[in-house]
Amino acid sequence: MSNELKVAIEAAKKGAKYALTFYGKELTVDKKDDNTVFTKVDKETEEVIKKTILNKFPDAKFVGEETGGIPNKGAFWTIDPIDATRHFIRNIPLWSVLVSLIADGRPIIGVSDAPCLNEVVYAEKGKGAFLNDKKITVSNIAKIKDSLLIVGALRFFKDKMPATLRLIEACASIRSYVSPYDFHLLASGRSEITLDVYGKIWDIAPFKVIVEEAGGRVTNWEGKPWAIDDRGCIATNGILHEEVIKILNKK
Repeated sequence: MSNELKVAIEAAKKGAKYALTFYGKELTVDKKDDNTVFTKVDKETEEVIKKTILNKFPDAKFVGEETGGIPNKGAFWTIDPIDATRHFIRNIPLWSVLVSLIADGRPIIGVSDAPCLNEVVYAEKGKGAFLNDKKITVSNIAKIKDSLLIVGALRFFKDKMPATLRLIEACASIRSYVSPYDFHLLASGRSEITLDVYGKIWDIAPFKVIVEEAGGRVTNWEGKPWAIDDRGCIATNGILHEEVIKILNKK
């Protein structure tokens, strides 16, 4: 395990520990321009994570959901201090602390700490994916009709709804947790397909590494390689990916 991955895990765990001290308590909730919500805990947790990383890598650059930053051609860290803040403020345990390291436009380290579920998933490019330190792999289900599909927030699917409905009809079952837990399930073989149309760099980058190191595949909606300026993604166990892309992009 590289020093960078060790620090990413440490930072995510410290962020999760800090956020947990406010979980279940009444908080003042504010809204951003895109109608997403945040609290002081989001910003403070992001600072805890940044401080932890800077302690080991003083020259680190960041792109955080709360404090911003500009992606560059070198290396930088992404942070989503509380992914699924609406769950956090409603006392729903499906939220997570996300950290990733991107180099030359490609995620190379990803960590997701879901403290209420006692799950930490992480991966480093070329070194496999792990859940609570045990190696994980995606499922080997090879037929769409047997697959479990998980979709993100449906309110963002307006333009994709006809395509999504076609895929829903083809799958065995569908769930919509609207949380980073979606990717925990996929990477550990408990689901086969995850659709997201809204996620930004700090939402997707950690899971691109994790899912692919678990043997799966992550692309944009056209089936092209996911890029850091893409919104959302299609993630699968890999076996079903081409068929999923074909169904979603059928004219």
